[in-house]
Amino acid sequence: MQLLHKGVDMLKSVKTYWKRPPEGKYMTFREIFAYSIGGIGAYSIFTMAQALLLSTTNVIIGNTIGIQPMHMYVMYLISVITNIPLTMVRANMVDNVKYKSGKYRPYLLRMGIPTVAISMLFVFTPYAKFGYLVRCVLIFIYNFGLQFFYNFFYDAYENLIHVLSPDTQERTNVTAIKSMIYSLSPTVTNFITPIIAEKVADGNMYDLRVYQWLYPFIAVIGVGLILLVYARTEEKIVVAKTHKMKIRFTDALREVAKNKYFWIISLAGWLGFLESCTYVVLQWLYNYAHLCTPEQYAFVTLIRGTAYSWGMILAPFAIKRWGKKRVLIVTNLFNILALALVYPLMHNIWTVLFCMYLNSVADSFILVLNPAIQADIRDYQHYKSGERIDGMFGAVAMIGSFITMATSSVLPAVYEKYGIFKGNGYENMYDVLYDPNILYRLVGVLVILSAVGAALNVIPYFFYDLTETKQRAVIKILQIRAMFEDYGNGVLTDDDMKNTVELIRDSETAVRDGRRDVRALRAQGAGRKAVREAEKHNENVEIAEAVLHEVERFETPAEKARLAWAQKIEAAGIEGIARLNNDNVVQARALPAGTKEEKQIRKQAVADAKLGVRCRKAAAKYFPNGIPFADEEKLDSLIETERELDEKKVKLLKEKAPKAEVEAVSAELAAVSKEIKKLSDEGAKIAECTKVYTDACKLLRQAANYEKFGEIDRLYSEKLLPETEI
Repeated sequence: MQLLHKGVDMLKSVKTYWKRPPEGKYMTFREIFAYSIGGIGAYSIFTMAQALLLSTTNVIIGNTIGIQPMHMYVMYLISVITNIPLTMVRANMVDNVKYKSGKYRPYLLRMGIPTVAISMLFVFTPYAKFGYLVRCVLIFIYNFGLQFFYNFFYDAYENLIHVLSPDTQERTNVTAIKSMIYSLSPTVTNFITPIIAEKVADGNMYDLRVYQWLYPFIAVIGVGLILLVYARTEEKIVVAKTHKMKIRFTDALREVAKNKYFWIISLAGWLGFLESCTYVVLQWLYNYAHLCTPEQYAFVTLIRGTAYSWGMILAPFAIKRWGKKRVLIVTNLFNILALALVYPLMHNIWTVLFCMYLNSVADSFILVLNPAIQADIRDYQHYKSGERIDGMFGAVAMIGSFITMATSSVLPAVYEKYGIFKGNGYENMYDVLYDPNILYRLVGVLVILSAVGAALNVIPYFFYDLTETKQRAVIKILQIRAMFEDYGNGVLTDDDMKNTVELIRDSETAVRDGRRDVRALRAQGAGRKAVREAEKHNENVEIAEAVLHEVERFETPAEKARLAWAQKIEAAGIEGIARLNNDNVVQARALPAGTKEEKQIRKQAVADAKLGVRCRKAAAKYFPNGIPFADEEKLDSLIETERELDEKKVKLLKEKAPKAEVEAVSAELAAVSKEIKKLSDEGAKIAECTKVYTDACKLLRQAANYEKFGEIDRLYSEKLLPETEI
């Protein structure tokens, strides 16, 4: 009966909060539904594209199309290298938002549809009619397209959750819901693939006919559900209403490179490159050892697919109770054990399934943890740099591509050592695995490598200390900064003023109350509830201290020193940039560094002085006769015109207007786009030359706005404070 009441209450909540978020939250149930159901479509397309991407272990490219492992490796290296500039283009497009619909939503369709088109072309190409070299060229061309469109589409959907809510627990909960729902896509696909293979290709899962039957259905479902995500979600970033996101590529790169949490998570991935070695084990035991029938193997894939549900269900509760770091470490240690168990049990597919099931349970937590952590890292980046940088994380991560290029040679070398190479005496080089001695020796090596990879993967997580409490404090600070900026620009709403002033007042009260002695409570035998309440109180005090530190930040010696620098830069004007030189860097380095505070002042002074030198060099290079002013109003007007013309062209195409009319709009659109590029390029150069000046002015404006808290507080008391509290 109690369960029935809970179900009724849940339905009532869904109805109440379908179009408006619950108190203290940011996402409506309609948004959660659209993002989650849309995940089936997104992951249908992911499954399609991932099976076709160049890698050293791609069985479709290697086994079916017949590309040799080492040739695949060389093509993979070239593909990775050519993807580096494409990643930089994607990063710049995301960070310098062009579309009103947000940072990620516009690219769901713009990148998803080309991904589907290339994937369909890939599997329907008649490779048997072409020679070996032509096949290699075709594979490379298709992958070049997938590297851009698929990776962009993948980032757009996966990273969308980062901006749908600034609340870390809400993001975690929604990610878990989304993961449970989207997992239907790969689970169903893996279940029906061997059945289709049995019907059309005598059980050969690597025959292209299997994918020619499967992929058209995936394409239709995928695109249809992605439309739902685009239409029914809204991005929410904690920034001032008048804030314009314009950040140069090199500046974004430099800021992300300072983010220690980014490097910790990246290092974990790089060290754990061997962990995926066992992904092919179940397929091989079925395909080459014939340890089960096609129907049984379909059941095996279905059972293993259900393992991912555990992490999706349990992760939000585990994270809420113990935090992301502890859950990360425990699940990774559990993963090492599960992988190691495969070694003595590999001659029976059901015992291997048991081990891989445990491995999938551990991996399933990562499906929720990774997006949650990535979102927290970006919040931290926003707090540290003052700009919401997202795309550049992918560009900096390309450093790992060079590491991956080196480590990816390990698996092909292992395969070749155990007989998988062209000219091994078999028509298909992988047919050597029909020899049980070779198959089981290779599987054993893969299991050992995978367990070692899992062990290396867990090490960096011990250094991750961005707690949930710190993240909540970061969001509160961003809220405060947005309020002061909006007030200074005259666009502060009553709701934002109310929320932020009350946040600051509540923080003052919490700090006055002080922390509670949790150890003493435990020693006194206080109950679990009392201890948990004390821990929660201390977390709130920690957040309150961070909030008040932000409000009073310009009273600290470090910020006063930086304000003095900013005043000098502003007073000298843009013309003063030409007088900035290495002497400023030398003077900054000569500052005392005896205390922690002095080190902080010195570090910031050196960074500011170096920025001044970079600006002076850029100015001498681009504008030796003086730096002009950027025409921002003209650029904004042209961008708006471009958007209107783009919409007009789409409308004309839908209405099947005369060709001449469409061409006229296209020509006008091209001319406007050319002018935008010209102004944007000049504006980028001006921004590069004047960054030291604009940063100084921005800091001074921010400090002046912070001094107005008394005004804001009085305004709040007059307009919004309940009469009972006046």
